[in-house]
Amino acid sequence: MIAVGACAPPAGTRTGGPGTGAAADPAAAANAALDAGRYLAAAESFGRLLDTSEDETRRLRYAAMSALAYQDAGEFGQADHVLAAYEDRIAGEPALATAHACSLLEAGLAEHAWDIVSSVDASRLDAYPRGAHARCLGDAAWQTGRIEQAATAWVSAHRYPYPQERASAIAAATWRAVAALPEPTLESKADTADSTAAGWYALGLVARRSMLDPAELAEQLATWQTRYPAHPGAAVLESVRDRATALTTLPRKLALLLPFEGTLGAAANAVRDGFISAWYQDQSRQSRPAVQLYSTSERPLSEIVGAALGDGAEFIVGPLRKELVEELQSDAAIDSSVLALNVTDQATGARSNFYQFGLAPDAEAVQVARRAARSGERALILAPDTAWGRRLGEAYAAAWSELDGTVLDKVYYNERAESYADAMERALNIDRSAARAAALRRRLGIPLHTAARRRADIELILLAGFPDNARQIMPQLRYFGAADIPVFATSHVFSGTLDSEGDRDLNGIIFGDMPWLFGASDPATLELLQRAWGSKTRDFARLFALGIDAYRIIPYLARMRRDPTLRLPGVTGDLSMTRSGVLERKLFWLRFVDGQPRPLDTVTAATGDGR
Repeated sequence: MIAVGACAPPAGTRTGGPGTGAAADPAAAANAALDAGRYLAAAESFGRLLDTSEDETRRLRYAAMSALAYQDAGEFGQADHVLAAYEDRIAGEPALATAHACSLLEAGLAEHAWDIVSSVDASRLDAYPRGAHARCLGDAAWQTGRIEQAATAWVSAHRYPYPQERASAIAAATWRAVAALPEPTLESKADTADSTAAGWYALGLVARRSMLDPAELAEQLATWQTRYPAHPGAAVLESVRDRATALTTLPRKLALLLPFEGTLGAAANAVRDGFISAWYQDQSRQSRPAVQLYSTSERPLSEIVGAALGDGAEFIVGPLRKELVEELQSDAAIDSSVLALNVTDQATGARSNFYQFGLAPDAEAVQVARRAARSGERALILAPDTAWGRRLGEAYAAAWSELDGTVLDKVYYNERAESYADAMERALNIDRSAARAAALRRRLGIPLHTAARRRADIELILLAGFPDNARQIMPQLRYFGAADIPVFATSHVFSGTLDSEGDRDLNGIIFGDMPWLFGASDPATLELLQRAWGSKTRDFARLFALGIDAYRIIPYLARMRRDPTLRLPGVTGDLSMTRSGVLERKLFWLRFVDGQPRPLDTVTAATGDGR
């Protein structure tokens, strides 16, 4: 006798069908379609359940499942139609809120989507909507610049069901976020994550440490694959290899042109030392180029370039002075490749082998403005009344206009110690408040006790200044009741030397800088230079970093120009290139806490302050 039920079907499988006489369970049919990846069928099945169910709790669940399945089927219009009927219930239902956030994200409203999806309690969700929540959270975080949250969300998305036809895209999105994390964050996460997540972070570490050495990268990727078999990250390995091996032929000889004498002598020497340090560390010793140095301090540039080309140089790096870069840029007779170590104000033009790389403050100002835009639309700009300050103030204003923000005022302060209070009174309209009170006392003819009030419409401050400026400005802002206004600044606000007592007045300032200075990129090289050059490394750390990246980036320049999405980790920041040949670096974000710069992601995680 055959035992009845010995071959029972798997849970959730329909036991009947057309012509069998057994009625199908509609909910089981909907879930079976979902499990099979037939999202449109699943959405329609949940929609029918929604129409026939009288239980309100089940109706809300069916509505959410229908909307989410429509979205995974690419039918966002149908999903919006479902959501519209439950608009007043979205806030209290995590699955509905998730679907609503996904819809907003599809409509291009990333910040609004982030506000909603980040407030959802994902622990209340079943497996499928929880996966949709992770994907929506990851995408919203990435689009709004919250890199660590994006990486965490995308990594977690692999634990839950998702459309298999999107597996490659989901792996690519996960890798994009993970690859953008600084090395210390990757190390920390790799040590504490479960196996799948740890595999992603370990892959990020491999790329961070070996991307600029294709042979080493190939070896490390093979080790990674052995350690993490069948990992979803395997889908991105080919693109990682492509990025590492897409090298142009290295020049056999290159010329480094710098102003070794005169006012820029110390800066030039720091760039040179960083460049040569990277050359010594280059593991491909047989193929690395010969380097010859030329001073631009005493001879005409055309003469120096002619001498370098006559000596067999195939590639030119330098000079530093902007006017010399412009001269080199306009010389059509030069057909060798050039990596200029400054950025001009004019377009590169038709020369596809002319590249520009510098530490321009106005380029930093653009990134600072973009980061600050999360905190509001109405900005006050503070900058010193110098040529440098006015340049940075105008760069802030132009970037803020591009972001559709409102510049309430640009206040240029005098750098004399006694003038800061007056400047802050003007910036905050304290002087106008005091004038109104004085006028009122004169009009009434009686003594009045009034307290001057600052203007209330300032949502954030874009600050241009150096440490000494900021140490004067921040106490004045606190004194005049503006301590709650977030302040954003470029790297110039940090001296490069840790001074917790001297920098305590800088507490609260958010600024962007090079990851290298804070152990977030290639700390071994920084330690090596500190041993070799001591205080010189501290004083010129950013210029050492410029020299290091200038050497390491040479093999990738042509490919980066063809592919603006290509991003390589550098000590000055993650590097990409515009189609006009200008290298751009992504800043590392920090906030002063207890007088010390702390990585902003760490501070945010500790305080919950996502500004």
